[in-house]
Amino acid sequence: MNLAGIQHLYNHDGPFVNLHIEVTRDSESAARGMETRWTSIRHELSDANVDAALSNRIGELVREPTGVHGQARRSIVAAGSQVRFDDVRMGQGAWPEVTAVGPLPDVSGWVTQVDGEFPFTLVVADREGAEVDVYRSLSEQQHTHESVAGQTLHVHKVPSGDWSELQGHTEEVWRRNARAVADTVSAAAKEYGGKLVLLAGEVRARAEVREALDSGGNLDVVEIESGGRAAGSSSEALWNEVHTAVGQQWAQDRQQVRERLDEQSGQDRAVARGLRNVLEALVRGQVERLVVDLTKAHEQTIAPGDYPGIVLPASAFEGRRLPADQALVAAGAATDADLSVLPIDSIGGDGIAALLRWEADGS
Repeated sequence: MNLAGIQHLYNHDGPFVNLHIEVTRDSESAARGMETRWTSIRHELSDANVDAALSNRIGELVREPTGVHGQARRSIVAAGSQVRFDDVRMGQGAWPEVTAVGPLPDVSGWVTQVDGEFPFTLVVADREGAEVDVYRSLSEQQHTHESVAGQTLHVHKVPSGDWSELQGHTEEVWRRNARAVADTVSAAAKEYGGKLVLLAGEVRARAEVREALDSGGNLDVVEIESGGRAAGSSSEALWNEVHTAVGQQWAQDRQQVRERLDEQSGQDRAVARGLRNVLEALVRGQVERLVVDLTKAHEQTIAPGDYPGIVLPASAFEGRRLPADQALVAAGAATDADLSVLPIDSIGGDGIAALLRWEADGS
């Protein structure tokens, strides 16, 4: 995942108020339970001397409807009497709930959840246009929907001229419609950051849209056989194929990171391994991608003074040792690094590694 979306958090000084909590409201009992848990959270914030006005604002966010069906997690970071970050994600999440005040944003739970998602664009096309839906994960939490209506042909009789002329005109209309769909898909992928495009619908329309998308060159297009715009098309069959295709692409993406890490480690080239080496690479702005088991990193701590030049908020240098996961995410975000969350078995060592932008010796 790209950490640019949280980079702004580190432009503020702490202390930071951090919440990563379940906000499921799929039943009356769950809603009542949320009220009880908020009472407990409010007391914790009060004990940590969080300003009452800020606590009340956080309470409003925690208790407001999420618009999410089923289980959901909400992540909130506040600093300087204002909420700086607020995001809801569908699903339970593997990271424990967090209510804490500290010198750094604690967003490891959010990062773990987002990195486990795989955004994609689903396109169901025919010769007259397409339905374009962008999803940030298989939870089917939809970002946006757009219906692309291309030019429609209504041919009731043969016009003056021969059939070849009519066929050429028809195919040009189909190509224009396909290009309109491709433009919409490319714009959506750019806005929401998902390279995977699943292309369903009529066979000829799929071919035209795929050709138009392939000319752009930066999207991963996978055709699926089920589903269509016509009435009676099977939604269940479509989504069965969608789940399979997204799962395969997610696994392939993780495998590529593992293979690159293994390859560069084997060649002792453009790679850093272990907490200290990775932090030193972050100080140099050298890290292209962090590859971290955040759970294992959370078990370690660092003294930021041991890494002169590390880019962290001023509050991080107040003498406390910092959880290593928080420091890694902060320094990674500040230096435009990407991050992949993998289990320690896939990384080796202490579960902390990095793919580098250049060799350690500057060559």
